[in-house]
Amino acid sequence: MSLWPNATRVLHSLGVLEQVLFSGKPVTQFNLYRPSGKLISAIAMTGFQTPALCIHRAELHKALRSQLPKGCLIPGHRVESFEQDSDGVNVRIDGGQDAYADGLIAADGINSAVRAQIHGQREPIFQGYCIWRGIAPELPGAVPGHISETWGSGRRFGVMPMGRGRVCWYATRNSSPSQSDAPEGRKTEVSALFKDWHGPIPELIEVTNPGDIIKNDARDRKPLKRWGDRRVTLLGDAAHPITPNVGQGACMAIEDAACLAKCLQASPDMTSGFRTYETLRGSRTAHMARQARRIGAIGQWENPWIVRGRDLITRLVLSCSPDTQLKAMYSYEV
Repeated sequence: MSLWPNATRVLHSLGVLEQVLFSGKPVTQFNLYRPSGKLISAIAMTGFQTPALCIHRAELHKALRSQLPKGCLIPGHRVESFEQDSDGVNVRIDGGQDAYADGLIAADGINSAVRAQIHGQREPIFQGYCIWRGIAPELPGAVPGHISETWGSGRRFGVMPMGRGRVCWYATRNSSPSQSDAPEGRKTEVSALFKDWHGPIPELIEVTNPGDIIKNDARDRKPLKRWGDRRVTLLGDAAHPITPNVGQGACMAIEDAACLAKCLQASPDMTSGFRTYETLRGSRTAHMARQARRIGAIGQWENPWIVRGRDLITRLVLSCSPDTQLKAMYSYEV
């Protein structure tokens, strides 16, 4: 959550990219497999001005925070509500504290209290499957720069080396919403679901600390026709939550921040800057959310005959001008 006086301090890129490149792992190829290990498709992830890479989210946060002026970020405060007048916005923070500023940029996530106050309280949309995420030590034999996803019947497994000898993995399964862990425990449940899949999937699960595995529902929201109201706007998941199927959730928030900074600098006043920013970001973020939802739905198909057809069609589609599709996603200029 950011208040307007701090929003004018634009995040400088100097030093951030260097830190991210040092801490993360550049990606050179994406491989799509069947559970047997048979390759469906391989896509080169090179040729971009800034390389695609995987990084631990905490280290990305650290790199971004390093560029902030001292004292402008105050953690541990949750916004409950806000009120506007002709001169500014008063924010009520849990615990009874208030803060007043010229404007409010709400980046308070998929369950944003600010979004709910503007657009009404609605539950996020469950997309029919749950997601486990884990962090494991990198195993011998991994190909540097290669990430992968394996598509089965109603299940998927992704592997993403992210630097410093660590691998982020994720697994999905069709389920009912907010399904409890199996009695035998989260790690044992995931291990049983993927025990017969190709290596290194079972091995990665086996070497993962049970405490490093989290589980969430796949959820998003319908795109908004308008984001903010007068002196208030939204950013990141508060505006456009996205399922993780294109790996662009945090990226969209970073693009939002860069676009918002430019709009505020170029606009005669803050309110018009907010509205220009929302107009510029609306179509791209809505497109990404639809793409992620579509890919997730296709990847979770269960019928064996449909799955066979899916794998064949996916191979053909991904072999046709993947560079064009990737550039539209990764070479976007804010």
